[in-house]
Amino acid sequence: MPCGRLGSPGMPRRRLLAGVLAAALSLPACGLLHRARSEPPRWIDLNTAAASAVERLPGITPSMARRIVAGRPYGDPHELVERNILTEHEFERIEDLVTVPAARR
Repeated sequence: MPCGRLGSPGMPRRRLLAGVLAAALSLPACGLLHRARSEPPRWIDLNTAAASAVERLPGITPSMARRIVAGRPYGDPHELVERNILTEHEFERIEDLVTVPAARR
């Protein structure tokens, strides 16, 4: 039997198994890392979150995030609409993901 053939005894088979095992173990970790970067946390505090965190909210562009940060402090999340920082439609996309300390219940 040739040395590199699958199923042959010795080192090549162990290397193959080690490679397959390493790949299998790394896939779940890659998924967790990707998910952590792409999903915003459950609540974003509009008064303390960095612009980069606000930017991860659905539909929020970098310029919107800068306007949100510049408009602080907020007493209620809906002030984003009242102050014309976001439209009602834009706010509806994020209203379940944002809070301010006084609005938490």
